[in-house]
Amino acid sequence: MAYFNNQQPPPVNPGYAGWNVPPQGVGAMPHYAESGIPKHEMGFSDQTIRAAFIRKVFFMVSIMLAVVTVMSAIPFIHTPTKLFIQQNHGIYLLGYFTFLVVYIALMCCEGVRRSFPSNIICTAILTLSIGYMTMVLCSVHELTPVLMCLAITCVCCGSIIIFASQTKYDLTSMMGFMFIASMVLMVFGLVAAVSMIAFKVRFLYTIYAGLAALLFMVYLAIDIQMLMGGRKYEISPEDHIFAAIQIFLDIVYIFWMLLSLFGSSNN
Repeated sequence: MAYFNNQQPPPVNPGYAGWNVPPQGVGAMPHYAESGIPKHEMGFSDQTIRAAFIRKVFFMVSIMLAVVTVMSAIPFIHTPTKLFIQQNHGIYLLGYFTFLVVYIALMCCEGVRRSFPSNIICTAILTLSIGYMTMVLCSVHELTPVLMCLAITCVCCGSIIIFASQTKYDLTSMMGFMFIASMVLMVFGLVAAVSMIAFKVRFLYTIYAGLAALLFMVYLAIDIQMLMGGRKYEISPEDHIFAAIQIFLDIVYIFWMLLSLFGSSNN
């Protein structure tokens, strides 16, 4: 190479700034293929993990709901069992206490929630306790309103799941509003319960049941979006137990509230 006025090229040594720096964009970042990771897997790895996570959660929810459904049908098939659970309220309270203890353990203790087989055992205990409470609630109603509430729950929950998974609106950003609404509804529910027990005023509890059913429908939509991911808040794929329990309880609570709303007036 010729240089002007017989000038020589700059010396090649580490002291010369930039002597061995490649041009921008060349060699700065290794290609995915160079790092040993196939290019076609990098863009879809997260989507594959999320899809497997969603399938696992819905599979668990389906099993849990199937167990509760079978248990709830027992009082209508076997009359002695119906009479037994109606006459032994202590077992219902024991089931409720068991549910609270196991639920708090699963929600608050990450080691319990993510460790096998303790997470499966606790989830099974929680499902059975919820199933027994649902069985007791169904036993004090006639078969027709129970089936009607079951059908309404299936239609509403199916529609909510489809809507929440397809809409572009981020419902998870409503957490603050939902917390305030939950606190207000809890206070109203206490007032309604006292009014029904002490003063035999039922219409306040009917209003509470309707509002609670709507609130849990919104919670179901939020939990579905957190399960799907890609929102402001999302559930980690490692927390499949947490996600399954939340969706399961949303659906069960909706059924309970609808049963209180449309059930027999004398119960």
